[in-house]
Amino acid sequence: MASALSATRYATPLGDKSSRNYAFVELASQGRRILEFGCANGFISRHLTERGCQVTGVEVDATAAAEARQWCEKIVVADLNKQEWIDQVGDDFDTVLFGDVLEHLLHPEETLRNAARVLAPRGQVIISLPNIAHWSVRSALLRGRFEYQSTGILDITHLRFFTPASARRFIEDAGYQIDSTLFFVSGSGLGRRMRLLFPGLFATQMMFVATPSGAPPDNSQAPHAND
Repeated sequence: MASALSATRYATPLGDKSSRNYAFVELASQGRRILEFGCANGFISRHLTERGCQVTGVEVDATAAAEARQWCEKIVVADLNKQEWIDQVGDDFDTVLFGDVLEHLLHPEETLRNAARVLAPRGQVIISLPNIAHWSVRSALLRGRFEYQSTGILDITHLRFFTPASARRFIEDAGYQIDSTLFFVSGSGLGRRMRLLFPGLFATQMMFVATPSGAPPDNSQAPHAND
């Protein structure tokens, strides 16, 4: 989740059809009641609200939350490292969004597991995570380097790191079944072809659509992530 020093840096443009933010809006807006964790200043909430969704936002930074309030039906200022949010957000949500949030938490398993408690019977979670298995990180490790950055895969505020395989295990261990997976790669046409062959190597971000284990899957078509 964005900290008080960094909440607005996640407010990137919605982007084209290949972007993570575009996919978030397309997938989430298929539901009506949305819970967005780490909503920052409301840049995703705005697009969802404009599509007729009812958005509840959760944000740790009170300043960013105040800005997001104009786009959200309800705003909760809360630290996801604590679980008080469960009694504050309401329930019966069609979609719960974790947009580059879980990697910032001390115990993301607990937060993800608790999210199922506020979902509607056919509700879903949409999770995006940075891919620590990206070729740039692998290359740096081969040279003995693991240097944090101000943003990106090695963001200095990241407490947990995920590969495609470990992300899937993490989500499944929290009590969900994964219904679809998207990978996001920046670059040219070559990047598109390489992503199709080796998405775990060339994707900077991963997105998972999941439902609580035992729930009927949502068979709606997910958008395809191109670069």
